[in-house]
Amino acid sequence: MLVDSHIHLSHPSFDHTFPYLDQTEAGFVLRESGTREALIGQMQQVGIRFCIEPAIDLLSNERILALAKAWPGFLYPAAGIHPTRTWTSRQGSAPAEKLRWKDRKRLRMYTQDPTVIAIGETGLDYHLQRSEQHRLRQMLWFVWQLQLAHRQKLPVILHIRDADRDALRILRLFQSRLHGGVCHCFQGGAALARTYTGLGLALGIGGALLQPESCAELEDAIRVTPLRLLLLETDGPYVKPVCPLLSGKQRRKARNTSLILPAVAARIGELKGISPQEVERVTAENAARIFHIPLKDGGAASPDAPDTCPKETLRS
Repeated sequence: MLVDSHIHLSHPSFDHTFPYLDQTEAGFVLRESGTREALIGQMQQVGIRFCIEPAIDLLSNERILALAKAWPGFLYPAAGIHPTRTWTSRQGSAPAEKLRWKDRKRLRMYTQDPTVIAIGETGLDYHLQRSEQHRLRQMLWFVWQLQLAHRQKLPVILHIRDADRDALRILRLFQSRLHGGVCHCFQGGAALARTYTGLGLALGIGGALLQPESCAELEDAIRVTPLRLLLLETDGPYVKPVCPLLSGKQRRKARNTSLILPAVAARIGELKGISPQEVERVTAENAARIFHIPLKDGGAASPDAPDTCPKETLRS
């Protein structure tokens, strides 16, 4: 039982046939001719129970809602605005839609859809050159989306990159109004992990853990973080693992997919001294609990794990 708590299946790179990463006993391999429909079918066959897809810009909100209606009970949408994707066309494969402050009304409209289970991805991202960061705009949209999540009593999916100081300052101001959520694509160390989990947030762990040359701090964070505060994710088609069986060109071409999740779970299991199956089960229950999504086949969130938002926030 696996859950991908962060993937972008509505991304245009999945619109036509594409190469993608799969996993065999020998390691990661490249499948040459995938389609979105066939990939989702394969993900279901290998035990992916459901996926959560956060929005990036206004257009992606519409695409995600349409895809969620095509795959009910498997794909759950989050509505939001990414901190940088709407400010520069260098991000992503398609030209970015320029966002206006009045477009927050349009975003609020998307959150009214009953299938929306979170606000995100939202946050702060300072990895671009300072002149391209638009920090004030990022902060305005981040604060507004935190307020929106509180009004809707929804958890948040956070994108924080090279901006922990400012992000934590804002999150601490909103701590009493947070309804749970996840710090997606977490790559920090043990101290930073304790800070985010101390705010009631889970940590999203994905392909970065399978990049041995750069994940030592992340490994320390996983060792000290309780399993009930970890989620599995891929951020597909991004954040690919190291793939020794593939050439550099093959890896660059490949889309990352939920099919790598067993390897992420196995590595977490090694670090925590437990079985991959236990990691898969508990992280799936964590996602169900945090985002109030029922697990099929009689599954349920762990009764021993504390809820990260109140029962009355359940959405139809």
